[in-house]
Amino acid sequence: MQLPMEISQELAEETGWHIGDGSMNFYKNRNKIKGLYQLRGHIEDDKEHYEKRIRPLFEKLFGVKLNIREMPSTRVVGFQLWNSDLVNFKEKIGLSLGPKHNIEIPKIFLSNTNLKKAVIRGIFDTDGGIYLEKKNKKLYPRMYITTISLKLSGQLLKLFNEMGLRATRHSQLYKSEFNRKEAYVVVIRGVEMFHKFMVDISPKNPKHVKKYHLFLNSQNL
Repeated sequence: MQLPMEISQELAEETGWHIGDGSMNFYKNRNKIKGLYQLRGHIEDDKEHYEKRIRPLFEKLFGVKLNIREMPSTRVVGFQLWNSDLVNFKEKIGLSLGPKHNIEIPKIFLSNTNLKKAVIRGIFDTDGGIYLEKKNKKLYPRMYITTISLKLSGQLLKLFNEMGLRATRHSQLYKSEFNRKEAYVVVIRGVEMFHKFMVDISPKNPKHVKKYHLFLNSQNL
């Protein structure tokens, strides 16, 4: 495995994926403590993104070959790597081990606008969504990112508004299989903001791109 030598837009986007879909920690493996890194998304909605975007960029950054697997029992698609160097590297740049209740964007990715946009793109492509609501016989767009981290939601709210993307935040109970946790939803609304978001942030997950094209086609009817 190789480790990135510079803080690039590609590393920023990959870090955004981790903030959204990733997890890491040290566990006992064959009588040794070893780092385990995992990245997993929805088995249907995110499969194309994992195959066409995540796999090649991750392999380029870290010099590894990924085995993207579908796990029907848990309805996820993704990969896992037992590699302490990878986990140590991610912890060193500012990502926390274990549960992500207090995860936030590492400061090194907040040093310029391009890095900020790239890390937001990674977060949105894994933890974001687009909802097109029928309103006055037209589609009204809402973009949102849901997180259990109050810190991250505050960062996103601040970054969006600094970029001229009018955003709001509200809290809700997040349903999970075992319990209900408080989550925070950062929302951007409206046609003007939708166009600006898609141009400035430039999401790469095909499910987002398809929603945007659906919206554009509806405007020409």
